[in-house]
Parts: sequence; structure tokens; C-alpha cells
Amino acid sequence: MHVEQTLIEAIAAAASEFQNDIEVELEQPAQLIHGDYSTNVAMKLARVARKNPLTIAETIKEKLERRRLPVTAIEVVKPGFINFFIEWDEALADGDEPQALSSSGKTVIEHTSINPNKSAHIGHLRNACIGDTLARLLKACGENVEVHNYVDDLGNQLADTLTALLQTDSDSVATRFGDYCWDVYSRLNEAYDKGTISTSIRDEVLHKLEEGNNSTAWLGYVVADKITSEQIEEMGQFGIDYDLLVWERDIVQRGFWHTAFQKLQQSDVFVKQDSGPQAGCWVLRMSDNENEESSEHQSDKVLVRSNGVLTYTAKDIAYHMWKFGLLNDDFAYKEKWPGLWTTTSSGVPATFGRGDAVINVIDYRQEYPQKVVKQALAAVGYEKEAERLFHVPYGVVSLSKQTANQLGLETEDGKSVYAMSGRKGIGIKISELIQHMKEAVRAQSTDASEATVEALAFAAIRYNMLRYNTTSDIVFDLTEATQVTGNTGIYLIYTYARANSIITKAKQAGLSPEGATFKGAEDAERALLKHLAGWSTVKRKAAASFEPNLICTFAFELASLYNRFYSQCPVLKAEPLEQAKRLAITERVSQQLERVFTILGLPSLKKI
Repeated sequence: MHVEQTLIEAIAAAASEFQNDIEVELEQPAQLIHGDYSTNVAMKLARVARKNPLTIAETIKEKLERRRLPVTAIEVVKPGFINFFIEWDEALADGDEPQALSSSGKTVIEHTSINPNKSAHIGHLRNACIGDTLARLLKACGENVEVHNYVDDLGNQLADTLTALLQTDSDSVATRFGDYCWDVYSRLNEAYDKGTISTSIRDEVLHKLEEGNNSTAWLGYVVADKITSEQIEEMGQFGIDYDLLVWERDIVQRGFWHTAFQKLQQSDVFVKQDSGPQAGCWVLRMSDNENEESSEHQSDKVLVRSNGVLTYTAKDIAYHMWKFGLLNDDFAYKEKWPGLWTTTSSGVPATFGRGDAVINVIDYRQEYPQKVVKQALAAVGYEKEAERLFHVPYGVVSLSKQTANQLGLETEDGKSVYAMSGRKGIGIKISELIQHMKEAVRAQSTDASEATVEALAFAAIRYNMLRYNTTSDIVFDLTEATQVTGNTGIYLIYTYARANSIITKAKQAGLSPEGATFKGAEDAERALLKHLAGWSTVKRKAAASFEPNLICTFAFELASLYNRFYSQCPVLKAEPLEQAKRLAITERVSQQLERVFTILGLPSLKKI
């Protein structure tokens, strides 16, 4: 269904008399008497051409009427709008899906990237859902996508967990290693706060991890691998997968930083400080006009500390040079599980990285370090790569008071929302969330099978992670997420099941949409057809702006329009011509919801 793109291209060509390459915007009027589509291009051109917008609109209209377009009428209205009334029989003859975008390059998406020190929580899940949906979305647009999960197995968090395992115990009963580590990690931080365990022990563990090839380092590898495996298995339940695990230790052991350091030394913005609080440190001078002494991000600019230890940002710069194929070196690889590869100290060659664009899904609190990486690339002459490095920030996830209560958290302090803190052990593990969501869905859908309950639970969680603007902080509420009405994943799936129930009954009765015509469509039918026609534009916009929530909005509006159509326009009991038309519309809605579900990672349940 190429209606919007066809109109945009035709309008741009007709308007070229006044201005070449004018950006044409189409909108769908709120009232159908104003047409199916409308553009204000004549009013935009009036400022450039210095002519009456009505005159420009009439000129464009005359040119458009000479072309073969899927319209029944084009009208000009004050103060210069051009309205289009669509001939849906002709418009729908082109099919539903626009041609996929062609791309000769590769887009590398990094997401999830959880510290391998304890079980994942709901905030980590939001990252993974956003990243996985972006990968699905870009693939649906014809892009070549490679998904990375970066494992920081040389960081403070893993060092803390190792210290906790060596210095403390937990009396809680855990069925998974990550859950046990969650408990001892929070106990260790309590001990730090009380002064019963010194952070100097953690510092020594971290030094051993970075040094490698010692008992502590090997223990760290085992712990990180076990927890990462549990995290990946957990994400897999939501349909989230990866092409490559990149381990920080492999970046260090392969000497990637050495090459990156040599490149940075050729730039005059990478300097060794001679005095001040950062004396002896290698620092990247940022062009952000911040006060060098008081900047809250001062430590983010330090790439090598005075003791020679690399910062996380330094290793990230080297990693991104590899992502873009800018280092004359590569990892060794091995297949961890079918379809999932991992970097390793010894393995086989493989073709990963060398991206033409890189997308990082990282929470908004890491915005400045991402800027440092971007500027480092530009500083050594990789301006094109710096421009093709995109940070997709996302907000934090908190729990509603009711949900916090349901999960057994203390809520007597009067707060309306409860932020999570891994350090304090406050939060909801993904495994706990799944269990509570299943119970909530089971209470709502008493007749559903266990397999259906499980599918709906995962869909409810995943959709709730996606439907908000990515930069918004969200408050997760179990009850709200399981509603069968409103903007929820379960509502979409119920709508899909309703449409497929009608299709199944029609087939059983020998009914067919063959010969359907959309001439004289009723308002509820036209509204659906218009919305379906906008899919191509919405999909492209969501992909270009990295906003998966736009797909959710489209899907919710489609489901709402279909349910309104269902209540106003009987399908199976209609007259034959009306029946064929409405059955054709129902089939198109079902097919479109399937496309949307594929991108959003939701199950297509034809029966609940």
C-alpha cells in the first residue's frame, strides 16, 4: 500500500516549478469531509515564491490531475491546503508492503550490555527490548543488522561480586547463581557502608582481574560466564537474541587500546596532564565549553589514570574503532550456542564488526561518555564514523507503589514510585517479574491455557517496555500492563485473535473476500484503510528516528479503529458485497498486525 509515498513524490514533482527538493508533508485530516490526506506545501512555498498560496495550490492541483494517481478528487481549500480523496480500489491494488530499503552497508547495534555480576532486573529488560526492536525494525526496512552484547567483565561490579563471594554468605535459598550473587552483592555494599569490609579488598580483586592469568582472574571468568549465560537465556524468553558477545577482557588482551592510543596521540586534544587533580592522567579535551576544573563529567574525559589503568571510556573508544573496522586487528571467535558467537582468546576468524553505522542503546545517564567516544573518533580523523555513531538513550524504570507492594518491597514511606537500586538489592528481577505477570494474566484470562498465559505475560511485559518514548522514565504497574483494554500488548493480541476468529468462521462458511470493492466505504471502513495506508511512512520514520514507540502507537490506533469497525460494521451477517469488503478489510488488519508483532516481538495468537 504505497499511497502516501506515491502522493508525496507526485506533489514534490508538481511543486518543483516553485522550489526544487521541497519537503512535502502529508497528514490525515481529523474529519473525513476534508479528504483522506492533506498537504500544506502551497503555504510553505508561498514564502519562497512570494505568491498567494491558493494560486500555488491551484497550479499544483492542475499538474496532479494530469497524472494517474489513486484519487477520486483533489480539492483546494483556504488558506491553501490541498486535500486528496483516495480511490481505495486502485490504491490497494499495489499490495501492502513497500519495497524494502536497499543497503550495502552494515548497522551494528549494541544493546543489553549488563554487568555480569548478578541477575538482570526490569531496567535492563527495557534496554534489551528497545535494542531488539530496533534491530527487528531496521531489518524490516531492508537493513543488514548485526547485534552485539558487550560484557564488562573487568569492571568494579564484577570485582564487587567476587569480593562478596569470597567475603560473605547469604542465607537465602537461590535456584540460580545470579540470584545468589544479587543477595551477596547487596550484603557486601552494606558491609562497605558499615566499614566491616574495606573497599581496598575490591580494589585488589579488580587489579587481579585486569592483570589476568591468576586464580582471581580465572574465577572472574567463570562467574561472569555463568551469569551472562543466565542473562542471555532469560532474554531469550522474550525473543531477544544476539549475534556476538564481546568481552572486555578480550579487548584488553588483544591490545586494541595500544593501537587506539597511538592514533589518539596524533591529535592535539589528547594530552597528558602535568599538574592539577589529574596530573599524570591522559585526558581528552572536550569542545563543550565546560569549566575544566568544575565539570561534573571531568572523570569521563580521563582515558588513562595516573597509575596507568585504563578507564571504561578508553576501552570503549578502542571497541568503537574496532566496530567501524578502523583497527588492523580482530578478535578470535567461537560459537557459544547455535547462532550466538563470542569473542575469545583463541578461536577462529569470523566477519564481525566493520559497521557503516553503529547504534548504542545505553541509558541517558551515559550520554556524556558517549559524546567522549564520538569526539575521540573525530579527533583522530574519523569524522564520518563519528557522524554515524548514534546513541539511543532511554529513561529508567521505577515501580508503582501498588506493584512494589505486590513484590514485597517496603512502601510505608509514602512514596508514589520506587526506584531500583542494585547496590541495595532493591528492585525486581526479571525472573520475579515473569512469575508475577503470569499470575496477573492468569487472573484476567481464566480460560486461557498455560502456554497462552505465558505468551500473554511476555507480551504484556515487552510491550510495556516499548510503548513509551525511549527517553521517558517509566513507572511499571503490573495491573495496568495486563489490561485487555487500553494501550497494552494483551489488547493488541486480543484484537488480532478477534480478527482471525472472523476469518476462520468465514472460511468454514465458504465465504471469501474475492471481488471486494471499496467504493462507497463507510466512515469506519475508510478510517481503517487510511490508517493501514500510513504503515510505510510510520515504519520508515520510526527506523530513521530510532523510536520503536511509534510502532506501538500505530498498532494501538489500528486495534482501536478495528474494534470500532467491528462494533459498527457487521462482517459475517452483512449483505454479500459488504461482506466481501469487510472480510477483505479484516484480512488486511490481521496481516498488518502480524507485521507489527514481528517487529515488536509479540506472539501472533490466533486463538486465546
